[in-house]
Amino acid sequence: GVLGTMTKSKQMTSRLEADYKLCHGIRGCEGWEKPLLVTKCDTEARPGYNTCKAHEYKDTPSVLKAKVKKLAEMVREAKRCTAYTGAGISTASGINDYASKAKDSKALQRPVLKTPLAAKPTLAHRVMAGLHKAGYLHHWVQQNHDGLPQKAGYPQHALNEIHGAWFDPANPVVKMSGSLRDDLFGWMLDEEEKTDLCLAMGTSLCGMNADRMASTPAKKALRGKAQGTVIVSLQQTKMDHLATLRFFCTIDEVMTKLAEELKVDYDKEGKPYQYPRPSDKVFWGKRCRVTKAMPIVGKCYVSKSSSSGKHYLSSAAFEKLSADEKKGYRDLGKPKKKNEMVDVFNVPYDSSGNLLPEGKRDNMLTLDLRKGSNIVMTFGSFKGDKGKVLGTDDAGHFKIMLKHDVEKKYHHGQKHRPMSRRTLGRFMVEAAVSGQLEHLPFVNSE
Repeated sequence: GVLGTMTKSKQMTSRLEADYKLCHGIRGCEGWEKPLLVTKCDTEARPGYNTCKAHEYKDTPSVLKAKVKKLAEMVREAKRCTAYTGAGISTASGINDYASKAKDSKALQRPVLKTPLAAKPTLAHRVMAGLHKAGYLHHWVQQNHDGLPQKAGYPQHALNEIHGAWFDPANPVVKMSGSLRDDLFGWMLDEEEKTDLCLAMGTSLCGMNADRMASTPAKKALRGKAQGTVIVSLQQTKMDHLATLRFFCTIDEVMTKLAEELKVDYDKEGKPYQYPRPSDKVFWGKRCRVTKAMPIVGKCYVSKSSSSGKHYLSSAAFEKLSADEKKGYRDLGKPKKKNEMVDVFNVPYDSSGNLLPEGKRDNMLTLDLRKGSNIVMTFGSFKGDKGKVLGTDDAGHFKIMLKHDVEKKYHHGQKHRPMSRRTLGRFMVEAAVSGQLEHLPFVNSE
């Protein structure tokens, strides 16, 4: 059980009693001070799994500074840097984790949420979106289901939600009795081989199949074949002996200090995710004659001549015209405040949800996500199941109701359930509009 936090004087002298490599990693320095014990808890971090006690430790400020400098060097040198994250990265957003057991745990100090779907990205999520944009972070394998990387601006196409996703109806959360989705598992194996630096953060590394993302680069580093694995967690893990660098610290703190060291720009304010953006410049129902995009976002131009049929151009298409050609168009000004075509999109996919090749996108698919629209799943666990769009939630994500076959056992372990509510994240739609999803999760049905 929880033994409680110690008195301040005793806490100052209580440290992690272990070899310096278990405290700091294989590339750590023997002279560095060992992490301080900040929360004592004799409960197992994840009972039933291969975990350590749930005690929490913190690096001293000077050691943390030295570790961040080393981490920055590793990130700069990495050819393929992959993040592998568990529940610990999202605790600061208000979403529960599994391993923080002590009542005074540093990881349990977080906001209260009406629903986990309303959680906002943490500082760490926002920094990692910045690291990707800057070219330092190439891929992310996420054990969580929360959509926080995408809300922070991290692209869907570089994110493997291996255990399921709350915002992708084709990727339901995998139960313990279920199995990983074949395509996501294959993608993970491919990235496991490519990765030469893994940032394993907020995960107890307790023997999940996906833990190979951390163990493989770590073992390669022992043979001089990779940069290795960096583990960031307040608690000890069973993989600490393999860590190239070991941080005992909150993930937010490590990531913000890394951003400073690498001079990486990121969203410091935590702006709410929206799409399309800016929302006051969306011309719903207007299709660009050149790019086929619908809606048109930004400036919209309409043809003056009716002989060639009334048509529209986006700002990008208009700017490519000659001075004479531009005279044939006028700026539409501001979009109408009310529009019955809100949430109707053109996407470069066929009627089966397959991505159309570049150069063959003249006939794009219309995806109608208005309330009451009928859909049929084209991909993933629920392929063939039908449903309906129920509307949007407070953040604008799409609420879906699906009907299931009660006789069928789905890959993720669900069975005997006639209906389920799902959510389609707006970031999924953004990825679809730009052709960055390999498959659409569903298309409209009659």
